Amino acid sequence: MCVSVIKVGGSLFDLPDLATQLQRLLGRLENAMPLIVCGGGTAADLVRDWDRTHHLGETKAHWLAIQSLMLNDRLLCAMLPNACLVSTQSEAIQVWNSGNIPVLSAYDYLTQTSSSTFAELPESWGVTSDSIAAWITLTLPADELILLKSVELPVEKTVSDLAEAGLVDAYLPTLAAAIPTLRWCNLRADTTSIQLATVISGSSFQSKNATGPA
Repeated sequence: MCVSVIKVGGSLFDLPDLATQLQRLLGRLENAMPLIVCGGGTAADLVRDWDRTHHLGETKAHWLAIQSLMLNDRLLCAMLPNACLVSTQSEAIQVWNSGNIPVLSAYDYLTQTSSSTFAELPESWGVTSDSIAAWITLTLPADELILLKSVELPVEKTVSDLAEAGLVDAYLPTLAAAIPTLRWCNLRADTTSIQLATVISGSSFQSKNATGPA
């Protein structure tokens, strides 16, 4: 069994059938223990607005934005009947053993976890839930990271290209090469099956689209 960190992009929380789409995706992951991490979306955007208005500074805004993810954590647990909010790996293991899906509180995990291998994340707007999910993948450690997005993965693009295009955050290229497997899914795609694209070695993409795990 492999551990799959699934980052639900904040832009997806206005998707009417988000719960159904997530259940379809989870049903496609064979021999996987999924761990869901939520993005910020409009909750984090509100903090951005506050920062522009009140000049909070990057450190305060960074941690306030991470705390805003808790709202989406709880929303997702309300949407998915078998989802349980957790703060640590040991709590996630208990949820997996009970046959349910753990939703990890990024704020709790980041404030309770240290790593001698991977540096702490910079406190800046260049770090969003993409890099947070990647750091969780590396420190847990997990076997793969799946980014759920609202757009298709561009063909033959590097992680740096994606960062420059604003499709992932600016810090993700720093972490991507160390991630064992990085996959991408456009959850808004108008298809009858879940499509996944696999990223190899964190820096070069292979257009490896498939139904279910690639």
